[in-house]
Amino acid sequence: MKRIYSYLIVLIVVIGLLIVITNFYTSDDDNNKTSLNWNYQQLTLFNHDLHNYSFTYSGDERDDNGNFSRMISSINTNYPNIVFNLNGGDLRSDSTQMNQFKKDYLEGLVNHFNKPVLFVVGNHELVKNPSESVYRSIFGSPTYYNFSENNSYFIIIDNANDKALNSTQMSWLVDQLKISQNYKYRFVFMHIPLYTVSNETETSMPAAGVGGADNLRDLFDSSNITMIFASHIHNYYNGTWGKTPFIISGGAGAPPEENHTPFHHYIVVNITDNSFNYSVVPY
Repeated sequence: MKRIYSYLIVLIVVIGLLIVITNFYTSDDDNNKTSLNWNYQQLTLFNHDLHNYSFTYSGDERDDNGNFSRMISSINTNYPNIVFNLNGGDLRSDSTQMNQFKKDYLEGLVNHFNKPVLFVVGNHELVKNPSESVYRSIFGSPTYYNFSENNSYFIIIDNANDKALNSTQMSWLVDQLKISQNYKYRFVFMHIPLYTVSNETETSMPAAGVGGADNLRDLFDSSNITMIFASHIHNYYNGTWGKTPFIISGGAGAPPEENHTPFHHYIVVNITDNSFNYSVVPY
């Protein structure tokens, strides 16, 4: 009888351990162990103490008909010394295609694009999956993050749901903007622009409220942001929101906006100890 009790105790302990392990690896919190953690893995692949370097920015390659691959070839050929590419989101038309994206692009990028590639979550990643769980399972959680490169600070925001930033992300953003003051250059990346562009049909974030466009504009102005990078609109624009410069670049392959000529392109950003400049590269 004692032996039976011993077996039962062992069995209960084993079942308990299995439940704990299962919960640990399937939870959807900020330390989700099921995630491929693509973005966080990519951040380990390059030197973060460079004084003179370049990176590329591009966005919106969904339904690209091979344009995204041509863009990668263009960057490989013309800018082989960039440190990384930062992609502004809308990778596929909807979230159900993300696993195909993982196979076609992420695995292909490792072999074809020999530079780290970081991603911003776009609104099309939320189609059929508003919780972002599919995106998170591949790219990591949380979907907003930051990193530094010597004299530059990079802040990546998740505003893909067309709404104001929630209180958790806003608190994080305020802290990041304070930290960024220790750097010469401060860059913010988001998928959806703060405001619509004249004559475009795309909508922007809500203007009012904490975490809305007006609040973010004031925060960025007071933080002396060097440049905001956004995508979502399938063309190229630049200007200022308040006193903060912005670039909208959504030309990585998606169909151009209605009544616009095709303009597939990417942005090359050059940074030194004393200067910051960029150029728009058609392909």
